[in-house]
Amino acid sequence: MVFSKVAVAASALSLGAYAIDAQINVDLQARYQSVDGFGCSQAFQRAEDIFGKYGLSPKNQSYVLDLMYSEERGAGFTILRNGIGSSNSSTSNLMNSIEPFSPGSPSSTPNYTWDHYNSGQFPLSQQARARGLPYIYADAWSAPGYMKTNQDENWSGFLCGIEGETCPSGDWRQAYADYLVQYVKFYAESGVPVTHLGFLNEPQEVVSYASMGSNGTQAAEFVKILGQTLEREGIDIELTCCDGVGWSEQEAMIPGLQVVGPDGKSAEDYLSVVTGHGYSSAPTFPLSTKRRTWLTEWTDLSGAFTPYTFFADGGAGEGMTWANHIQTAFVNANVSAFIYWIGAENSTTNSGMINLINDEVIPSKRFWSMASFSKFVRPNAQRVKATSSDASVTVSAFENTNGVVAIQVINNGTSAASLTIDLGKTHKEVKKVVPWVTSNDYDLEEMSEIDVKHNSFLASVPARSLTSFVTECE
Repeated sequence: MVFSKVAVAASALSLGAYAIDAQINVDLQARYQSVDGFGCSQAFQRAEDIFGKYGLSPKNQSYVLDLMYSEERGAGFTILRNGIGSSNSSTSNLMNSIEPFSPGSPSSTPNYTWDHYNSGQFPLSQQARARGLPYIYADAWSAPGYMKTNQDENWSGFLCGIEGETCPSGDWRQAYADYLVQYVKFYAESGVPVTHLGFLNEPQEVVSYASMGSNGTQAAEFVKILGQTLEREGIDIELTCCDGVGWSEQEAMIPGLQVVGPDGKSAEDYLSVVTGHGYSSAPTFPLSTKRRTWLTEWTDLSGAFTPYTFFADGGAGEGMTWANHIQTAFVNANVSAFIYWIGAENSTTNSGMINLINDEVIPSKRFWSMASFSKFVRPNAQRVKATSSDASVTVSAFENTNGVVAIQVINNGTSAASLTIDLGKTHKEVKKVVPWVTSNDYDLEEMSEIDVKHNSFLASVPARSLTSFVTECE
């Protein structure tokens, strides 16, 4: 078993034994967004790290897959973000394209190829689904270079034929839509359905790796082409846009997506999810869209790998930093999903949640913080109202479809806090709650259960900690 039970830290307190530092109230009648889940990416050949590229044994390959995707034995991630490759080789960490070379023109017969590998992402998708993963988000960083104004998959450039962008080779918009649809077909024919599809990644950035530029109006133009192509093909999939480099940058693209055309429809009408990243601006406010929103990429890109620090000085790679990021994204930005950049990799940085060094699997405190949410907040759960009387003790709460309520309490203070938690009116009578603690001392450790009386209970939480209280219903 990955998790163990210890009788410490958050054990039951007798009534009147402690002064109450914070009053937490949960209101199940006040309901907000539904949840799709939590996840990560293994793009740019990081999937191969899991399958032994740097010496990970079969035993530890299974262990890390369980850590990420098994609800019983691990974090139970529900979203895998795959990269739709645009490269014609596997040099370095490039991702292979299903059409590595130009067919000659946009109207020529495509030369598609499928290797059932997809830079390691296809077998990873199979293994993740075998452990219960419901959602595969396929996202393109760029169209193949021959479809773009700069004739290169890297350094931004624009899709040929999109508003304001022309190429001697012609208009590649429909060819790119067909290309993305074929990728989805290859996965479906191989027994692994893609559930969500995107065609852009950080279109505001000009970088040395796969990338493609777009503004909101240009994105809207292609959303309609891709959406109509999917409809003609009879493919039921959730279309996304636009993975802006920051939350504010994604917000700036939304007006273009909402312009209604002569047909009475906007690009937003074709979308199921609006997606953004957290790099240049964090998800601290709701995006101005009627669609669900996902935080689809964020990480600490600067720090050396720090696996054992939940809190030291509030650094960018610490576990409590990410616990607060996740909670803020759900409570303040109303996201329905939170996807970290890389799940597991062989690296000396914090870009991954789990490090795979030789034949060692090293989960970070960032991983345990994510797991504290993902293990207990399952797909189609709903966020409900939760308030705290103490500003240093923050709270979020979710009710799952089976009636189980998960309450995440982050104690940002320097000393332990005594709490009274009132569950309000519940659909089922709650007799007990089980606390799970993550801190400098604990990695999502299960503590002794707490008795609940009249839908209220007392508990204590350690200083600088994240505790998930999970109800057990009669």
